[in-house]
Amino acid sequence: MSIFRLGLIGAGRMGQVHLRAAARSPHVEIVAIAEPSAAARAALKASGLALYAGAEAMIDAGGLDGVLIATPSSTHVAAVATVAARGLSILCEKPCGISAVQAREAAAIAEKAGIHLQIGYWRRFVPELEALRDRIQAGQLGDLYLVSCFQWDETPPSTAFRSSGGGAFIDMGVHEFDQLRWLTGQELAHYRVATSRTAFADAVAADPDAVQLLCDLSNGATGLVSLGRRFAPGDACWVEVFGTAGFAESRFFWPPAGEGVFLSALRAQLEDFAGAVLGRASQAATASDAIAALVAAEAATDAMWQLQTRERATP
Repeated sequence: MSIFRLGLIGAGRMGQVHLRAAARSPHVEIVAIAEPSAAARAALKASGLALYAGAEAMIDAGGLDGVLIATPSSTHVAAVATVAARGLSILCEKPCGISAVQAREAAAIAEKAGIHLQIGYWRRFVPELEALRDRIQAGQLGDLYLVSCFQWDETPPSTAFRSSGGGAFIDMGVHEFDQLRWLTGQELAHYRVATSRTAFADAVAADPDAVQLLCDLSNGATGLVSLGRRFAPGDACWVEVFGTAGFAESRFFWPPAGEGVFLSALRAQLEDFAGAVLGRASQAATASDAIAALVAAEAATDAMWQLQTRERATP
């Protein structure tokens, strides 16, 4: 496999992480970056990469095989449109917009342009989760009773981010919704939510410090999504599966080894994207998967708002 030359749009937090992941790959190389912030570009000058203020200039300079979008979620659709108009395939960070409507728009743009659009749900590339999925799909745990997916961050992001990121279920929960569908092969419905009351001054209504969701899975199991913004041990994600023939737990992203798991999965995702552009089979999330995750996130958010409305109305 020859070197796949990737252009990166967005050199913020996730863009920087992707740069580190790509540096581990012998097959994919980020060769150019489009970043509107002059300060961010200046910080990257020593990298030797080609730097541009806008995506159009980066793409028009040529020499790219595909583009990675790592800009804020609210800008994903516009970025997809810019890249698709120039005929390049796209790996877009999750969630591909902040609503199912936006994800559908991005999917339509990519389909009309005839380009490959892949969504960055990196957990599909964690070997421990792949093995768990294989066990579930092979029936080794029997019929499923409950699949619980946890994502707890050590500390919350800024209040400004929490107010603009679409809320906990869209910013964080889409990973869990995609993971539930991917692990079980089942669809989600009937959402029930409970939030925890905390005294932190920076709590945001749409992004509580801790929120729990129960949902029905289409083959009869129950799904649990647990999201938290303050977890003393550090950033962590884990899964618990209860079945008629067994139990499995995977602390696939756990302090202090989580960063290594993350970077390895991102590297594998980049290499999968390169292979998909070249016509190879892909195991990544599609635009349809992104739409499904956002549909679930919106339904969960609606259930949370209804809960909060009832609580405010209770004397």
